[in-house]
Amino acid sequence: MTLITISDWKPLTRGTLRGFATVSMPSGMIVREVAVYVTNGKAWAKPPSRPMVGRDGKVLVGDDGKTKYSPLIEFISKSVRDRWSSSVVDALREAHPEALDG
Repeated sequence: MTLITISDWKPLTRGTLRGFATVSMPSGMIVREVAVYVTNGKAWAKPPSRPMVGRDGKVLVGDDGKTKYSPLIEFISKSVRDRWSSSVVDALREAHPEALDG
């Protein structure tokens, strides 16, 4: 059983993306638009982010041709972020067992 709960799940399969969750934290904080990904049988959650915009108002694109994003929520360390991600994935599996299939 996990302390984090999923109050909404929007499936959207696009590449490794499986959808977006609304995550309720034990502190009472609600985080919307948490992206959940699966690759090679491993699932992880990523906090919401927004596209980076240049001074000219255009979305910034990296050398790889992909839009650059800026995080809206950060964690104090990689281990804290990894624990949060695992807890979100566990909560999603509990609330929506089918969510990470396929």
